[in-house]
Amino acid sequence: MKTKIIKFVLPIFLLALSGIGFSQSEEKPNVVLIMLDDLNDFTGFLGGHPQVKTPNMDKLAKQGTVFTNAHSNAPICAPSRSSMLTGIYPHVSRNFWFFKWTKNEVLKDVKTLPNYMRENGYNSYGTGKLMHDRVVSEWTEYGVKNDFGPYPFNGKGYKNGKEFTPHPLMPIEYATNRNDGLFMSLDKVPNVPADANSPGYNGWYNLAERKHFKYNSEDDRDLMNDELHAQWAVNKIESLEKNNTDKPFFLAVGFVRPHTPLVAPKKYFDMYPVDKIQLPKIKKNDTDDTYYRETFTWDVPWGKHYQNLEKAYKGDINYGLRKYLQAYLACITYADEQVGKVLDALEKSKFSKNTIIILASDHGYNHGEKGFLYKNNLWEETTRVPLVIKAPNMKKSHGKTIDNPVSLIDIFPTITDFCDINVSNIKGKNGKPLSGFSLKPFLEKPKSSKWNGPDVALSVVRGFFKNSEIDKQNYSVRSKRYRYILYTSGKEELYDHKKDPHEWTNLAKNKKYSKIKKDMRSKMMDLLNQS
Repeated sequence: MKTKIIKFVLPIFLLALSGIGFSQSEEKPNVVLIMLDDLNDFTGFLGGHPQVKTPNMDKLAKQGTVFTNAHSNAPICAPSRSSMLTGIYPHVSRNFWFFKWTKNEVLKDVKTLPNYMRENGYNSYGTGKLMHDRVVSEWTEYGVKNDFGPYPFNGKGYKNGKEFTPHPLMPIEYATNRNDGLFMSLDKVPNVPADANSPGYNGWYNLAERKHFKYNSEDDRDLMNDELHAQWAVNKIESLEKNNTDKPFFLAVGFVRPHTPLVAPKKYFDMYPVDKIQLPKIKKNDTDDTYYRETFTWDVPWGKHYQNLEKAYKGDINYGLRKYLQAYLACITYADEQVGKVLDALEKSKFSKNTIIILASDHGYNHGEKGFLYKNNLWEETTRVPLVIKAPNMKKSHGKTIDNPVSLIDIFPTITDFCDINVSNIKGKNGKPLSGFSLKPFLEKPKSSKWNGPDVALSVVRGFFKNSEIDKQNYSVRSKRYRYILYTSGKEELYDHKKDPHEWTNLAKNKKYSKIKKDMRSKMMDLLNQS
């Protein structure tokens, strides 16, 4: 009798042990990465603005884990994204600006996240704005071309992508750039009259497709780019479920809003009446003890956005900021709705219980604080980013918040940890190992602050010297309580977030904080020396 039982049970045991009969997608989690552009802490779950409406991201935050002290490693688009999706610090690669990452000596010799996943049993799908200088071959399949617009059309077309036509309803003093000089509801169709230099044209233009963007009404128009990305991602999720593939997938969706131009459908603008917009708390003469403008003596266009807005609204900067902020908030809620489409599709699919979801932004944005209306600085509003991770099987972490300083560099190793992939990311002689550390321990034990990563989050802003030497850049480190900034000039800023959450008082020269400043600088140098 015992012999018969053993003969019957043993094959079943061996079958289960070998994994036969179980698809790879059940063994390995799927991963969905959702990226937003220029989104600061203006979300419901971070409480950065009291009026913002982000129901879909807020829902994800309740289902997942929120890192309230997450930061960009390079608070401007291209270097932030190339760093995040290769897992290499900017100072390690020395890629501090809009340089082609494919020609960088270090980055060309490491595997990008989508390529890494492909080489380790995953299908990699992407759409939208993920990396500048996109290389389609890194992916199994890539979706819709990215487009920041639509843009006002001058009737001639955009031959090389650099032509610029201001929207006729924008104050000309601010309409100085195709992207940054436009914040307008989509229903305000630009009517460009004919003149000696232009045949004129009544309408918007899709630069990615080089064609007219149709807009007759809210119900009769072309879809905007982020709507197309959401649609493509939803269709991909549905097709993967229908095809019942054995391979797990890595799906990355890059939404361009709230990046400029701040254009969104009318209904989102209507949610934020301009006369009721609450402005951020701004201290008068807040730049008196800062050194950003002193360091950047060269003429930068983004350094004048605030001043140009003031000129555009005849000195009434508060009204100008409300107009701008109305558009920014509208674009956030518009982007949130697109995020919701992807999340809903996942939730309704068979993948809902076996998919890691990560939501983040490439950097934040200043809205008048310190007389600044842009990104690419080292203050809190611009380096801090939303970061949410939802791991369905880690219910103890659901709805929890983590205040440990982390950064976008940690996303790559977090994904490899969740997917249990221990293969090297290096593919050439100049390649470097991943710079970051897995955030998985925080989800396993949300109440513990122990992990292998550093005590500070590192950010860099290019020094605009002709070389790319590490010591010729500007850096900041953020701990749980403090922010320390070191400029190329040697000038320093130090802020105590427990007492000064708005970073209004620079304590770098305060002798009471000398030990703290020294400690923060030491931690910065420790990271910079790991190159």
